[in-house]
Amino acid sequence: MTRTYQVKYKSKSKMLTTPEKVEDTKKTILEVPRVKSVEIKDDGQIVSIEVEKEEDFEEVMNRVVNVFRRIDDKSEVSYKFALNA
Repeated sequence: MTRTYQVKYKSKSKMLTTPEKVEDTKKTILEVPRVKSVEIKDDGQIVSIEVEKEEDFEEVMNRVVNVFRRIDDKSEVSYKFALNA
């Protein structure tokens, strides 16, 4: 099961603007238990997370939010219905 989230950064300088930043963030997210795959697009503003079961999302996303907060402590990760239609 895959869900897509929008990430808003307080500071544009914290966005994932290089392939290295994207790959480092992907690797960190893939270390979270129950994450099967990760896709990061638009300088880290769109993140798709695949997990085994729907009930895994709550725990996984708590950890993913922390990953983005370490990048930008004012970042916001939100589920967008339009991205998941």
